[in-house]
Amino acid sequence: MVSRKDSRSKWPTIEESTLCWSLWVVVCVLALGFPNKYLERLAYFEDLIPGSDDSNIYIKPWSQRKTFSDRGDACGQKTMRQKQQEEWDRLNIAMSVITATSAAALAIQATGPDPNSIYWVVTAFYSAAFGMSLQGLIIITYMTISAGGSSDEAIGRLAKGELFDGQPTRPVAFMMALPAILATYSSFALLAGLVAMIMHGPGESAVIRGGGYIAVAITPVAITLLCLVFTVALCETGTYIEGSERAKVAKAGYLTPQKDIHSSSMISTPI
Repeated sequence: MVSRKDSRSKWPTIEESTLCWSLWVVVCVLALGFPNKYLERLAYFEDLIPGSDDSNIYIKPWSQRKTFSDRGDACGQKTMRQKQQEEWDRLNIAMSVITATSAAALAIQATGPDPNSIYWVVTAFYSAAFGMSLQGLIIITYMTISAGGSSDEAIGRLAKGELFDGQPTRPVAFMMALPAILATYSSFALLAGLVAMIMHGPGESAVIRGGGYIAVAITPVAITLLCLVFTVALCETGTYIEGSERAKVAKAGYLTPQKDIHSSSMISTPI
């Protein structure tokens, strides 16, 4: 099997430039180091590529029929795709709680005896937590559906940087880290709103300080929206590339018959 280092240096990519490396460091700092941790985790998905465990065997890309290890294996052991999905499920529950909590806090403020006395910073942080967690739920749902329809080979090539020539892997790691990033920042925003409410007490409301309220609340929500668009674009690109490449292989007659597939660790299904 080709080492991770070798696989990263197979093609010259924009990831090698100093500018992109510096940008990656900034992103990792702002994202609390989660993207870099997920970048290392991508190595565990490289074995999903057919023939990756034997460097002496060449298997034409996309010539094997689709397999889906997220549905279990023959030994009953959890696969890496199953473990990743379980992590997303746990984060989905966490963000659901944050969404419900922030929505309840905003509702209590609006229906209170004197809503105009609620300090605008408190409302802004609660609104930011609500917006980020809500979009985080959308991102997790979309990633779950998209990954569930992608074959093991597509996931493996995406993780290894072989979905197309020169494919960078850092955007993939960032996308995988988004649920954890949003869950953490949503919690921080909710906590910041609580601290501001306790420490400051009543104050100028969002009606009076509308400009400040909009700036504080909309900035993280807008950034999260960009992350949502990025996730959809990356997932759709991967789905399109797999579909088009498999269509080319099938048209050329290189598709391996089902009876020639030997895999004890993955469940095979026809295309």
